[in-house]
Amino acid sequence: MNKLQALQQILVALQHDLAGLQQAVKAAHESATHGESVAENKYDTRGLEASYLAHGQAKRAVEIEASLLIYKAIRPESLSHESTEVAISSLVKLEDQVGVLRWVWLGIDAGGVKFVLEGNDVTIITPQSPLGAALMGREQGDVFELSPKGTSSGRLQNDRAMEYEIIALY
Repeated sequence: MNKLQALQQILVALQHDLAGLQQAVKAAHESATHGESVAENKYDTRGLEASYLAHGQAKRAVEIEASLLIYKAIRPESLSHESTEVAISSLVKLEDQVGVLRWVWLGIDAGGVKFVLEGNDVTIITPQSPLGAALMGREQGDVFELSPKGTSSGRLQNDRAMEYEIIALY
């Protein structure tokens, strides 16, 4: 797997998300300031709701812009060295106990963003996520569990811990 190509796909995904969000911000702002959004009585909150939506979307756009800056700052040469253990900017192929394969990129930011690399769906996770924390420092071939206690994400099956094996590490 080419990690430089993965970085380029991350940038494309973030730019795509930002462009869509900027359009949504514009539409929400226009809705909030449109004449039809003026309150007709004290219970009419359409304009207020639209302004809250525009504000939230604008805030998310700023977060995506910050993520773009973080990923643009990654030096390509830092991605070329072989890694023996999972760290930031690792590309990891996992297999769970039922044989489902999953690709993740361990990133410093933008958790949850998805992109496609060489025909594989890849999800960015961060060390703050339960899966990201469990992966840090592990090596190819390691098997580990994510327990349902205290985790709000990750794949849990019938409230049992999920077991993962690191199949490939780039």
